[in-house]
Amino acid sequence: MSAENVQVARDAYEAFRRGDLEGVGTYFADDIVWETPDTLPTGGVIRGRDAVLGNFAELSKYWSKFSVDPDEYIDAGDHVLIRGVQSVTGPGGSTESRYLHLMTLSNGKVIRGEFIADTVKGMAALGS
Repeated sequence: MSAENVQVARDAYEAFRRGDLEGVGTYFADDIVWETPDTLPTGGVIRGRDAVLGNFAELSKYWSKFSVDPDEYIDAGDHVLIRGVQSVTGPGGSTESRYLHLMTLSNGKVIRGEFIADTVKGMAALGS
């Protein structure tokens, strides 16, 4: 099932890149748990598909540009590790940084996401 999990991760990322949050949601379990560094305005632990998608929708309130560009998907069975570059632009400027994203999947749906990135650079782009 791991090759299918990598495809789910790829498809979810592609929907996010298109700005299709409804499409992203089709890859998430109803009870998904999403965690990002709590030092960011949209950070913390978010529970439930609707709450996670609402959190994603909030990104544009802080950054005029926010993108994640994966360059590697690593198959780890029930987990997929994604490495890439995050780019953000805000009132304090623009920056890029490497990120790691760990997705956990079950029955073809993402049940957990943990996003690890350089929060200092992200906050600097906000002018903080």
